[in-house]
Amino acid sequence: MQTTSFMRNTSNLRGRSAAFMALTACIVSSSTFAQEVTAPTKDSAKAPTQQVGMPAMPVTPAAAAELIEVIPFELAQPFTHSMRRERPEYTRGHVLVLRAPEAYLVPRQVAEPVLLVGGQTAERINAGYASGFLIVVVPEWRERGADGVERAGDPSTARIWFASPELPERVDAAWIDAAAASASKAGLAAAAPRVAGFAPAKAERFENRDALGRFLADIIAKRSPSETDVIDTLRATN
Repeated sequence: MQTTSFMRNTSNLRGRSAAFMALTACIVSSSTFAQEVTAPTKDSAKAPTQQVGMPAMPVTPAAAAELIEVIPFELAQPFTHSMRRERPEYTRGHVLVLRAPEAYLVPRQVAEPVLLVGGQTAERINAGYASGFLIVVVPEWRERGADGVERAGDPSTARIWFASPELPERVDAAWIDAAAASASKAGLAAAAPRVAGFAPAKAERFENRDALGRFLADIIAKRSPSETDVIDTLRATN
């Protein structure tokens, strides 16, 4: 059974929606609200509409705080990456565990800062608002090195950052290129800082995306155990 991405992904929609409702109650009681968003990139007509009664959108571009884990994986059955306009299929990618600033993890039901890893959009699997740990799936992407050779991108050496707020269906290769140019202009580091003792993990193999989802549930249970709705939803697949 194939699933789709955050707020469009049945493998985590119910969990993320439940997390959103619980966190919104807390946020509403303690935050100053604003409706400002960062300026759209040059390939967007205008910034997407934001929700009323939510905390101000944080400044972007901004680097992720720290890279904790990078786990390569391979799927026997291809899956569609719906976090970008082209909706490419993939069988290879990486699971990343990040420590990120709280402001960038507030669950939003419309646009949110797009998390980019090198030349690819990342699919957020959990909210991470309470724990500070964000678990994402990054499908394999290709890039051309300084030597002119095209190869698969490596998240452990790639820039990881939060770009302008946007809707997944509007993010394409041109949008990512513009976001990367903005990140370079802002002076963001070319690679994410790593936790002390960082070492890439061994590759994992899964029959399909649901099997990967159950693996992700175990990671969330370890890193962000309060997100029980997300964990239960990911585990409730056949």
